[in-house]
Amino acid sequence: MPDVDQIANFFLILLRATAFIVAGPLFVMRGIPNMFKVGFAFCLAVAVFPMVGDTAPDIPGGAWGYTLAAVSEVGVGLLLGFVVTLVLTGARIAGQFVDMQIGFSMSAMTDPMNNMQSTLIAQFLYLVGINLFLVLDGHHLMIMGLIKSYQMVPLSAANMTMSVADQFIRTLGGTMTIALQIAAPVLAVLLICDLTLGFLSRTTPQINVFLTGFLVKIMVGMLVLTVVVLNMGAIMQSVYNRLETDLILLIRALM
Repeated sequence: MPDVDQIANFFLILLRATAFIVAGPLFVMRGIPNMFKVGFAFCLAVAVFPMVGDTAPDIPGGAWGYTLAAVSEVGVGLLLGFVVTLVLTGARIAGQFVDMQIGFSMSAMTDPMNNMQSTLIAQFLYLVGINLFLVLDGHHLMIMGLIKSYQMVPLSAANMTMSVADQFIRTLGGTMTIALQIAAPVLAVLLICDLTLGFLSRTTPQINVFLTGFLVKIMVGMLVLTVVVLNMGAIMQSVYNRLETDLILLIRALM
């Protein structure tokens, strides 16, 4: 028969797992039922409890101290889940760069799954990234990162210091680097295309460069994007290796 301390520990474990799942990239979409998210987090908490639930954390302050510990666990889970989502958002940002250069940024539409404005290629690359995330066992990496967080940062022992903010900023900078790595081939070719059209407008003023250039940039951009997507698996593999490093560094900053 579990005692009160074990129940209290399980609730703290469940809070961190639930916050991590809600903020993670796979369950942040609006179409997934909330009961499924909570049920999946409950299963993770049950699996983790035998490893970390037997040791009761020292929480001074009675009910008020336990409330602060619960808020701390929610914050840790949200932070870890958001970092995973942030890394995967690099593919969406890369798509927005490409859309801006091709001219698709004018066709932004509302994404009902994420409740935000999204352009065509940005949404396409994000969905490709999510699929590669599953194919390359990124979801296993997420779960292992959550389990490791319980081992390295005990319940109610997280320290929100400046090192956490510094690591978060580094992760944000890494996300922009990932976006540029994905979009760089397309942007480079489109820049050459713009220069060529500029020279063409000088040598042959009779050609309507605006209309011609719009069609040429779409065709060239989509052709190069096809090559990028075919090789995106190798790029995303390096992204997921970086994700593992970012998670470990963030967990260490919370210690």
